[in-house]
Amino acid sequence: MLALLQDLRFALRQIFKNPTYAAVAVLSLAFGIGATTSVFSVIHGVLINPYPYKNSDRMVHVELTSKERSGVSLIAVNRAEWRELLQARSIEDAFAVRNDFSQTLATNDLPVSVIATYNTPNFLTFMGVPALLGRGFTEADAPNDVPQPVAVLSYLFWQRQFGGRTDILGKTIEISQKTYTVIGVVPRRFTWSDADIYLPGVPSADPAEHWLAFIRLKPGVTYAQATAELQTMIGHWIPTDSFYYPKDIRARVMSLNEQILGQFQGTLILLFGAVALLLVIGCANVSILLLARGTARQHELAVRASIGATRSRIVRQLLTESVLLSMIGASLGIGLAYGGVSLITAWLPPQSFPHEAAIAVSLPVLLFTVVTSLLTGVLFGIAPALQLSRPQIGQMMAQSASNRLDGSSGGSRTRAALIVSQVALTMLLLTCAGAAIRAFLALYHTPLGYDPDHALAVNITLPKVENPTWQQRANQMEFVRQAVERTPGVVSASASTTYLPPFPSFDAPVEILGDPTARRRTASLELVSPQELQVLRVPLVSGRMFTDAETARAAHVAVVNQAMVRQYFGGHNPIGKSVRSQALKLNIPNLISTEKPDGYLEIVGVVGDAVNEGVDRPTIPAVLLPYTFVLPPNLFLVVRTSTNTDVVYEAMRRQMRTVNSQIVVHDVHDLTWFLWTQAWGKVRFIASLFVSFALLALALAATGLYSVVSYTAAQRTREFGIRMAMGAQRGDVMYLTFRSTALMVFLGAAVGIAGSLALNRVMVLWASGSSHDPLMLLGAFITLLVVGSIACTLPTLRAASIDPARALRQE
Repeated sequence: MLALLQDLRFALRQIFKNPTYAAVAVLSLAFGIGATTSVFSVIHGVLINPYPYKNSDRMVHVELTSKERSGVSLIAVNRAEWRELLQARSIEDAFAVRNDFSQTLATNDLPVSVIATYNTPNFLTFMGVPALLGRGFTEADAPNDVPQPVAVLSYLFWQRQFGGRTDILGKTIEISQKTYTVIGVVPRRFTWSDADIYLPGVPSADPAEHWLAFIRLKPGVTYAQATAELQTMIGHWIPTDSFYYPKDIRARVMSLNEQILGQFQGTLILLFGAVALLLVIGCANVSILLLARGTARQHELAVRASIGATRSRIVRQLLTESVLLSMIGASLGIGLAYGGVSLITAWLPPQSFPHEAAIAVSLPVLLFTVVTSLLTGVLFGIAPALQLSRPQIGQMMAQSASNRLDGSSGGSRTRAALIVSQVALTMLLLTCAGAAIRAFLALYHTPLGYDPDHALAVNITLPKVENPTWQQRANQMEFVRQAVERTPGVVSASASTTYLPPFPSFDAPVEILGDPTARRRTASLELVSPQELQVLRVPLVSGRMFTDAETARAAHVAVVNQAMVRQYFGGHNPIGKSVRSQALKLNIPNLISTEKPDGYLEIVGVVGDAVNEGVDRPTIPAVLLPYTFVLPPNLFLVVRTSTNTDVVYEAMRRQMRTVNSQIVVHDVHDLTWFLWTQAWGKVRFIASLFVSFALLALALAATGLYSVVSYTAAQRTREFGIRMAMGAQRGDVMYLTFRSTALMVFLGAAVGIAGSLALNRVMVLWASGSSHDPLMLLGAFITLLVVGSIACTLPTLRAASIDPARALRQE
């Protein structure tokens, strides 16, 4: 212990003796460790410990796919199917949820829209998370399948609406004109379904009412076994529940994270690999500095060896210095990591990770940082320590002070290898950043077919009416739509129940009247009001849009897009022809038009293609039809404004209050915001991080090059003096200094380009970009060359400005 303290004191003296060298080394490590800690915080929060629920590793989603209906859905069951599901041999437990559309919470001021979900009474027991306040549901909260008027609040809603009051238990709240007693509050990380309020419920006897089912597998049951059993069970439901379960339906069991993250899991791992490369570049930087500093200390080390210091003692001293540098860098890096985590979290696309994830610099993350710092200290310190622990005592003692900077050929080779490695890794990060930027720009410049500027997506919660007829609901929605359109600052407003480009709509099978091929076809069913084209500025190519009068009676008319004309009508004029979809054959009282909604619709117009399957996929065939065919419980509008969207939002709220004090305007989002955060969100996130890492790598590599050129020039001071005394020009000296460095840069760049080409498939899969682009590779190489040249310029000029007489006098 005494020897260790001596080593630490001596290491501190060395750091204070050479503050510039120490500052560069510490900053190199701080940026590398800080970036690594930040990304690992995301990895830990999203991939390692994303859920606070008990046995979450056995909680699964059941995904359903069908060729008859494009898209993916989760398993939904009615009461009979629910009871059969509970008997499955592979299932340990299950609960069911019905997501009610936004409801209205009565307050002393304006009513507030809330998201409420109905859950089977075993919901919170299944999750295995005790309530933060009060209790969760029990079977007693739904005796004989009759739910009691009790409610459990989410943590965020409790804080937002009630200020975190602990006396909330036992209080009553009014939701959509029904009174509930608050019995509990769930913990902060309990955010299932992103609900504000959890209510008890059970599937009703109505076979058309379906609840989402979530299951936990028994220990030892594989996903393949569970999938096979559920597929057999679903096969029994097809004859009696063909709308939800078409004949070709296929089930697949997947983990919670797989369903939410998908390929984004691989993206996060790729980013962690990139930041690990950044840390390696920082380590190489410090190794270069240690070698340069160690060579200057060769005389000191020779003296220590001559008076009895063993090689292991010298290695231990040098490693102590490197580990101390690493720990100081780690301390500063942890501080940087707090800001980095906040920045990365702000960049993360909202729907790309579990909302239960706690992304923070937590205790496990700090432990990771400490271990990483110790390993880093050993990693960058071991090679210099081993090399410098064998001083040539006789040679060092015989050398004059002026020659103590001469380095060995072994040291030169080590420095060259470190520089080549640095440059190669930097080139790899630059090409990855270039590929990610090109992927983002390609997505950004994809033609949308509509204008998102000054357009808002608005959810409006309507007052609850007991058993309204379809006509009453249609009249109510049109009345509210017109009131929004009269709001100052609003140019036009359209009801758009299934259509919000660029996101996928409701894809369903369609039939074309008189189609001789009788092929199975699918199209996006987009239920809208006639103002949709005006609001989104989608061009009308031919024919006409259906009218307000046709919408009011759910007339059997439709408008198709150009993609449908090309794919299903061979490019010929479809106006006057008819299409229909069995997907409109629903049995939902008071929500479905009574005029046979699954009948044929006459095509009256053709519109331009607007993206409807995501910005990264081609536009699919679409059928626009009056939104009154299927009326949702609440109203969704797309609104075009002529002024600031925040001002319009407040004006809409005031306007709705004059219409009916129970109407709530909420979830107002700018369509451009949708694009930035969701449609372009993942690619933008990847590009932003890769660019950040590449810039840091460039800075570190430039520092390494500067250090090596400065050190080399200092070593060759006498040589340069002799050359200039014998007639060498300033340019000759600069050429000598640049030549060896340029060779290392070119070699490192070549290795980096080869690595980026080898990793192209990974980039395409997880980062949506390709490194097989000559212009992008050339741009990355030129960037590296320019930065490297700038880093070498100052020490090279200093070497070329040497006074020959002064250099010779030093000898």
